[in-house]
Amino acid sequence: MHIGALAIYPLKSGRQVPLGHMLLDRFGPAGDRRWMLVDARGRFVTQRTHPRLCLISATIADGGLLLQAPGQPDVQVMPVAQPDQLQVAIWEDEVAALAISPVADAWCSVFLDMPVRLVWMPESTHRTVSPSYAGAGHSTGFSDGFPFLLVTQSSLDHLNARLPSPVDWRRFRPNIVIAGDVSPHAEDGWKRLQVGEIELAVVKPCSRCVIPSIDPDTADKNSQILTALRAYRVGPDGKTYFGQNVVVTRRSDRACLSLGDPVRILA
Repeated sequence: MHIGALAIYPLKSGRQVPLGHMLLDRFGPAGDRRWMLVDARGRFVTQRTHPRLCLISATIADGGLLLQAPGQPDVQVMPVAQPDQLQVAIWEDEVAALAISPVADAWCSVFLDMPVRLVWMPESTHRTVSPSYAGAGHSTGFSDGFPFLLVTQSSLDHLNARLPSPVDWRRFRPNIVIAGDVSPHAEDGWKRLQVGEIELAVVKPCSRCVIPSIDPDTADKNSQILTALRAYRVGPDGKTYFGQNVVVTRRSDRACLSLGDPVRILA
């Protein structure tokens, strides 16, 4: 087995950024989901209610964030000396965030046709991963709850065999895609993995919402993907599962994952 693809999502629910090398920090993949859109109440906004979010490209560049979207002028978001400090809500968590660009707020509001603000999670914010799944000491950014999502290419191939037209891994928004000689959904039984000097713990299956049905290139919905999954991937709780949530349990200060790295199952 080896790493077949790597990606981060600088803006929560925005377009993926494929990587050849992924640096790690205390939030998880460096630069992953540190930016998010919130509504007038300060609550997170995602593709679940606004599929067009998948068309926004957010690229970390020149010390800030470059925003691009169809029909919109590019916007460069840069840090400011006195940002607005906010408390924002993501699921059941309330965390400190910074709003730093009224221009970006207006740009995103026009594109989504609703009032939103663009917020950033600073280094001083600590959002804790559920210790009941991951144990103590793990943090994440604006992810749904865990710093990494892992899928295998064989599981995706198994799903595609049930679909009239194949889809790629971007539908499922993983950070790590594992390729090679592995059985479909073997990841359900993994507990610990090693990639070079990095050790990963597989802590919770990922239940899927409507997002895999959204085409990341057009924002159009196709219900066949979730229908096919529900035919064979429904758990005893009635939820549909694909992929696994992961945390890092051992790494060096400059830990890095790279395409092609061998992946070893420890448990």
